[in-house]
Formats: sequence, C-alpha cells, structure tokens
Amino acid sequence: MDCYLGFKIRIEHDLLKESRPITEGECLVDKRFIAKLQTDNYLIGSFDSYLEQSKLLIKNSYNVSDDEVDTILEDISPSYRAAIVDKKGEYIGYIGLYNIDSQNNFSSIIFGINGNLNDDNKNEILDEYKKYLFDSLNIREIEELIYITSCKVEVEQQQVISNSSIIIPSKFLISGISKEDLDKFSKEYLVPKLQLPFTIKSNDRTIGIIGLSNLVWSNKTATLNIFLDKSLGDAIINELPGYIIDDYVNYLHSSSVHNVTLSVNGSNKNMLNILKDTNMTYYGQIPFAAINGDNIESNLMFQHVPNMEKTSSIFIPQNNFVSLSVLNTEKKSLAERIELDNDFKMISPKCFGKEKVDFNHVLQGHIKAMQNRDEFAIPLDKDKYFLQQGNSNYGLYKALMNYTYVVLNENNDYAGYVNILRSNADGKNMEVEIGIDPRLQHKGLGTKVINRFYDELFSIGVASVTSAVFDFNAPSIKLHEKVAELNGIRLESYYINGKLWDMNYYTKTNDVITANGYTKISK
Repeated sequence: MDCYLGFKIRIEHDLLKESRPITEGECLVDKRFIAKLQTDNYLIGSFDSYLEQSKLLIKNSYNVSDDEVDTILEDISPSYRAAIVDKKGEYIGYIGLYNIDSQNNFSSIIFGINGNLNDDNKNEILDEYKKYLFDSLNIREIEELIYITSCKVEVEQQQVISNSSIIIPSKFLISGISKEDLDKFSKEYLVPKLQLPFTIKSNDRTIGIIGLSNLVWSNKTATLNIFLDKSLGDAIINELPGYIIDDYVNYLHSSSVHNVTLSVNGSNKNMLNILKDTNMTYYGQIPFAAINGDNIESNLMFQHVPNMEKTSSIFIPQNNFVSLSVLNTEKKSLAERIELDNDFKMISPKCFGKEKVDFNHVLQGHIKAMQNRDEFAIPLDKDKYFLQQGNSNYGLYKALMNYTYVVLNENNDYAGYVNILRSNADGKNMEVEIGIDPRLQHKGLGTKVINRFYDELFSIGVASVTSAVFDFNAPSIKLHEKVAELNGIRLESYYINGKLWDMNYYTKTNDVITANGYTKISK
C-alpha cells in the first residue's frame, strides 16, 4: 500500500501503484541511520541512509524513469524528509514535506510505504510526524487532509483559523513596517530581517519598530527586537508606555511563541526604564558581550513566558564595562593545532590534509559518537542528522569541516569537538559548544579541552565566552559548573520529547578584564 497525504492541496498524480517488496538483504538497518522520531513500532530518521531504497520505491510507485525520480526528490524538502524502519530493522518507506507555506502555516506531506500498513500503523507514523511538524514549523491546523491508496481516496476537511487573524488590541501597534520606516531605522541600527513586524506609533508618527529574530518554532522561542527613534532622546520614555511591549508579547504567545527574550546593552538607560513598566523579567547577563563606543559592557537579558507577571519592581543590575584597549593583543588568529595531555590534540579540520588526518575515519567516529549518546537531543529543525541539508553522510561532512577544532587521540581517532557557534560584539564575545565522545566522558578530557579553548580564545583578545546548556544535559552542566559562571536561565526555551526545558547560560571572562578592575556584581 503506497500512501500520499496532502495539507490544503488537491493531488493530481495518478494513484500510486504497488511497489516491489524490498528483499531481506536490503532490510538491514544502515549503520549510519540515526532515529530521530520513535513510535511504538517504528523509527523515523536519516533519509540518506536509505536513499537508494527510497528512490526504487518512488520509481516503482510512480512507474517513472530514474531522471523523473530525481525530479520528484527535488520537490521534497531535504530539511524535512526521513526514512522509516520498523523495530526489526526492516525498511518500511519514507515520509517528507513539500509545498511549504510557513507564512500561512500549511504544507503537504508525501508518505510512501513499501508493502501494506493497517490504519492503526499508518496513523501511528503520521501522528508522530505531524506532531513534529506542528512543533518545528508551527503548522497548527489542517484545512484539507487527503489520503490516497491504490484502492481508495479519503478526504477530511477542517476549518483553519490563521494565526495572522489574531488582532493586537493596541492603537500604538500597526502591523507591518513601511520601506520608508525600515530604511530610516536601518541607518540608525543594524536591523535584522524581522518576523511578525509591527510599527510603533504615537501621535501619528513612528517612534519605533518591533519584531522577532531567531524564531525557532520547534523550541517555541524567539528574540524580541525593539528599535526606537534616537531623535526623541530621553523623551521616548513618555512616548512609549511599557504595556505596548506587553501587548506585543501577549500577541506572540497567542501565536505559539512560548519564550520571548530581549537583550539590552547595560548602558541603554531608556530601554531599561521602559522595561521596568512591563511584565518582562530580568534573568541574567552575558558579561562583556556588547560594545559601547570605546568600551565593552554587559548584555542584560529579559524574558517572558505565558502567564508571567512581575511581583515587584524589575531588577536591573549595575552595568559593568571596561575599555576595549585592555583586550589588545598581538595575536590575531587561532592556532591550527593545540596539544593536550595524554597525547590528545585539538586540530582545525581545515588542516586535516596537512596533518595527514583521514577525514572519513574521523567522520565515522563522529557518527558513532552521536549514535551512542543516551539522548540525542537536538532541535528537530536544526538537527544536522535527521534534517538532510545536502552533502554526503546526511550533512555531517559539512558540519564537521566547519567545527573550530576536532579532538583526536594519538592515533587520530575521533574524541570530540569544540566549536564557535557565533560571535557577538565584533568578535569580543563568543558563544561556543563542546561535544565529547560518550566513551571518553567522565575522565577529565572535557575539562581540559574547554579550558584550553578558553585560553586560545582569550589569547586573540576575546573578552568573554558563553555556552548555552540545556537542563536535561547533566554531564555538560556538571562540566560548566567547574569551569565557568552561571549567568542566567532562560525558562522553558528548548522543546524536545514533548517537554519544554530551561536553557542555562554559562560564561567565562578573560582574566585580563579582572586584572583591570572588574569585580563581579551579584544580585
């Protein structure tokens, strides 16, 4: 039974035909397969692991040529397709997404099955996959559900209530931003591409713009961006009552954005004073992650989740800053190779050729390490393994080649990695991640690697290094508690396994700043 399912789209293809059963030899689980979704009877994961079987299934189902199979595959989003195997390891089929309309929250699914499934087993796979789509893409409603087999057609229609129909009850917030206003604020600020943008109006003139960046539906999180008219100076406090921000944040919650966070430079007194009259709550700071003239200062972080209300005046800590000149250093770039104890080393992947490192050997070690993790917990829409982003080995090649350092032992076997995820404040603050092969954890290697990484970053003038560690990741929390300072906890901001988890921010500050008079300010 071959199945085809669509959301808000009529299917014009012929009914799929019975496909050739996969032989017993082809039913062995591909060693590269990583299960990302799991039901009682099935595993849903790495599409590229069973690429040839899926191509054959498509060819037989549609009775098309090899070139036409490739054309069909091009229409299935590489980011949202997966192979399906049963608990015995037998290839069942594939499932994928196409015709994505994220703005209007609908899409289509292609669901191909080798053999036969009863309704319960079919729905078991579909329900798990649709739950994933709802969580990762915010596809909340289905207008039309079409299920097609070789013998029947079922159509189910539902009424869709679009999120765009939600109205903000505020005369100060106007949906959208005009090109004229966007150009004006882009001259004053570095404005990212905003989602769910609004114009802030007061007395018939634009006093600011507001919108989201870093919107991750699977985590139900977003970063709030507010840009105010600098020409108003301190008078902006009288023009922008805090409840306008509350109105916008409540609108976001009604649109399924759960955690909303806002970062404010420690010297931005106007914004900080406006926030005192909102329900946003201060939850921490990233030391020395923002530049203000010739100084580098703290980045203060605020958040809101549904039903959060202030019980007292919002806490705003003292701003800490030092001159950028204290970070001047002659060294400008990271070393290509760093030696560690016990014959371990950190090597930039870009130097593997010069270092005579067998990349494929390292890649296979990395895959095995990922498969051996107790809980392979990565947001589905950011996952390098389940989501196929091209390149061989389901995107791992590209990912590994772009890590800052890969940790190897004396035989050049994979042991882990450390990586700069992003930089802030013109490279003076780095957000980093670390991963150690589970077989080598609890032996002190992670502590040595991250401390040596800190030293290397500080040697080129980085002011502070930050790591975001999720609440369920007990080994990483234990590691960071030893080497860095907990600076904040972002509530319920990471969705996995049906639950929202807290995100813990740890920061290590360059000793040269402490030596120049910085002292920790505690709440």
